[in-house]
Amino acid sequence: MALDETTRQVNKRAVDVLDDADYRLKEADMNVLRAVQGLEGLSRYTNAHDPALENLRTVLSEVRNAQDDVARRLAAESEGE
Repeated sequence: MALDETTRQVNKRAVDVLDDADYRLKEADMNVLRAVQGLEGLSRYTNAHDPALENLRTVLSEVRNAQDDVARRLAAESEGE
């Protein structure tokens, strides 16, 4: 029984940490998206900042990949609660 209790505790901690990561990744997505949109608006007038725009688009893509991964892991851990 002690092992089951420890497993449950670890599962609960995993769910809490993944839930927090999910929240923070959603915030990061919104923040990076705002930066992308700002530079997209600027690129109508100059392409001098296009490298930064492409880097931000890459970051946004990676954040979204991480969101998907965390969401899958959270769903799997939540089933184990």
